[in-house]
Amino acid sequence: MIRQSWLGILALAICGLASHPAPAQFGGLFGGPKIETISTDDLQSLLNKQRQAAADAKASGGEAPQADFVVVDVRSDAEVNVSIIPGAITKQQYEANRQDYQGRTVIPYCTVGGRSGAYAKQLAAKGIKVKNYKGSILKWIDAELPLVTLDGEPTNRVHTYSDRYKIPSKYEQVTQ
Repeated sequence: MIRQSWLGILALAICGLASHPAPAQFGGLFGGPKIETISTDDLQSLLNKQRQAAADAKASGGEAPQADFVVVDVRSDAEVNVSIIPGAITKQQYEANRQDYQGRTVIPYCTVGGRSGAYAKQLAAKGIKVKNYKGSILKWIDAELPLVTLDGEPTNRVHTYSDRYKIPSKYEQVTQ
């Protein structure tokens, strides 16, 4: 009798969980929309094309064309205060001016791709076109690509929170 009661309670609990999709329970971390990813080469190509288009426009006295994408660093203030990928903006900048980026593909990144993947799912659930830069800043520096400060100054420093990540010797690893 007690066993049957427990089985009944378990069945009700399972039915209750099944009635709410996983994204609702776990904030979109599990399940939800499939998010397309972008490679380091493809991201670098997009940024280079945009930089070149801006330089060409400036040389001809015109205005730089608006990119059809925006790269968003979703890391903490401590991390972005060390360095970002050139051409990126912070999550706070994106959120404060979201209307300025309507219609553009949002490309979030973080340290390895977990936080940016979760953010990408949140954006996709709102109907925003998004591609996660999986591998994120660690893949960027593995390719020995440049970093800048928030002021746009070149830097070789990268925040990783942990020295367990092995980074190329040309970079200075910041863990605090």
